[in-house]
Amino acid sequence: MNNQGLLALAQLILPSEILSNFEVARVEEDSSLIRIYLDESVKSEYRENPDIESKGFCEDVTIRDFPIRDKGVDLIVRRRKWHDRQKGRYFSEPYNLKAEGTRYSKEFAAFLKGVYGDDPYDLPFA
Repeated sequence: MNNQGLLALAQLILPSEILSNFEVARVEEDSSLIRIYLDESVKSEYRENPDIESKGFCEDVTIRDFPIRDKGVDLIVRRRKWHDRQKGRYFSEPYNLKAEGTRYSKEFAAFLKGVYGDDPYDLPFA
């Protein structure tokens, strides 16, 4: 599948919380894994405020999501670093995309907990 088709598919399967705050930058596929690269969007209130500027991205975070057709899915998320010149501080927006204490998306972690319970297992696609 070409990259344009993969981008369209990624936009269909991603949770609305991610789509409302991040843009799909690219999608890569190999024999066992699909990687969806997501960059934080620039919010309109920041775009219109001359005192707040983007200073690039924080280190990316990898989140494991629901597999698709026996392929693991990794969401590679990059949040922006912001500089508020008026207050003289740097900040980044907090997002609650992972289940606490895991590398899994909240939805995928809830699914696995429902299937496997709280017992530690060698989970699939881990």
